[in-house]
Amino acid sequence: MRPLVKTMLVHNVHARSDFIQYDKAFSFDCDESDGRAGTGQAPSPLRYFLSSIAFCQQVWFAKGAALADVEIEELEIDVHTYMDMRGEHKVGEVPPNPQWIIIEASVTSPSATAAVLAMADEANARCPVTNLVAKAVPIYEQIRLNGIVIRDTVPTGLEEQP
Repeated sequence: MRPLVKTMLVHNVHARSDFIQYDKAFSFDCDESDGRAGTGQAPSPLRYFLSSIAFCQQVWFAKGAALADVEIEELEIDVHTYMDMRGEHKVGEVPPNPQWIIIEASVTSPSATAAVLAMADEANARCPVTNLVAKAVPIYEQIRLNGIVIRDTVPTGLEEQP
């Protein structure tokens, strides 16, 4: 497999990506906010990046459900991060990339906890996007089954840290 996307600058920092997949043409735009040289006409590149993690996890949770014999009634995945904006502005020794990523999965299912965790483990082992990103920044997860936390690797106080 050799995925390819092309981008072109439309205006200021507004860009468009066009590509062919499944014999169909796809196109999407990205932009930044008014305060970041854009016009806010499309999601930022960071939102697409976080979405790619969430989409990949969604797909692999669904495939992992089949492998772990899990019945999914509902599955929501939230992905969030923290970026110290000093990095983009080259202030101090702060990196310009996200400092960490948290994946929160909420599963509604009659399946057993062990099976749902096995499904999550399949997703974590197989999602190419998550595996690539994990080489660059720490990824933590919180998994809820029917509203109850069944796995939480998020360090205490992480989200409150600047």
